[in-house]
Amino acid sequence: MRQPSVRPNVVVLLTEVDSTRPDDPSLLYRRNGTSFTTAEHDMICTATPAEITAANAQRRLENEWARETHAMQKALVDLFMKYVDQLPDGSCSNIYATMTDEDYAEYERLVKIVAARTGLEYRAEHDNN
Repeated sequence: MRQPSVRPNVVVLLTEVDSTRPDDPSLLYRRNGTSFTTAEHDMICTATPAEITAANAQRRLENEWARETHAMQKALVDLFMKYVDQLPDGSCSNIYATMTDEDYAEYERLVKIVAARTGLEYRAEHDNN
C-alpha cells in the first residue's frame, strides 16, 4: 500500500519542535521543554518537504490564533478598565451595572470567546488554588 504524501503524525511532531533551544543540537525538544523519544526523533528525521511545509502552515495558524486571542483578551481588559476607572476609590460597586447596554453586550461577547479559547471557565471551576 502506498504511503500518503503527508503523514499527520509527523506533521504533529514537527509542530511541537522547539527551534529556539541552544542546548545540544543533536537533541530535539518540544515547546513544553520535554525531549522527544528516540523513535520520535527518528521519525522527524524522515520528514518530507511536504510534511515540513504542512507543519509550518500549522504553526502559522497557531500563531495567528494566539495573536487573535491576545487581542480579544486585551479588548476585554480595556473595556473592563474603562468602567473601573469611573468607580469611586474603594468602591465595591457592581461594575457591570454601570456599563452601557452596548458595552455590556460587547463584554459578554468577548468573555464567551476568550473563555472558549483559553479554557478560563474550566480553570475557574476546577482549579483549587
